[in-house]
Amino acid sequence: MLLRDFIVQTLEDYNIRVNAAIEPLTSEEMGWKPDPVANSIAFIYWHVSRVEDGWTSAFAKGEDSLWLREGWGDKLGLSDLGSGFGYSAEQVANFPNLPKDLLQAYFASVRKETLDFIGGLQEADFDTVPGRAPFPEAPGTASRFREFSLARMYRQLIGEEDQHLGQISYVRGLQRGLGK
Repeated sequence: MLLRDFIVQTLEDYNIRVNAAIEPLTSEEMGWKPDPVANSIAFIYWHVSRVEDGWTSAFAKGEDSLWLREGWGDKLGLSDLGSGFGYSAEQVANFPNLPKDLLQAYFASVRKETLDFIGGLQEADFDTVPGRAPFPEAPGTASRFREFSLARMYRQLIGEEDQHLGQISYVRGLQRGLGK
């Protein structure tokens, strides 16, 4: 199996699992927090979308994020900066309850951009080291991430998305119970 095909299939599997987890939820359930300084499902889903957007747009392609290009900050009433990475307890506590339909639209736009980009890569392209920072607003991350190849970037993205899917499923379970 080609690396490109493996990555695409893994991201498509993630789509199926994350959509199954959030589809039955209301916007209110998406915004529910088990504690005032805990992450809501909406926050986690927004964060995953912002991170994938940063990796694909800023790091891999060297472009502004879809967040900026498509005006998602304005649509969601959020700052153009920040991805949730390194947020303080106060920032988490003050994070707004975002509309589920807009979160899903942003994630879908990001995922399309990612899959379109991957579809244009050849196997040798995964060894490319773009030398850019995916999250210039996150202090202390630039030097570590600048050394990542595209293959290493996708390994990081897949691991993070799976980790956050577990968190989404856990918070959902706290609200609804197992399998509800």
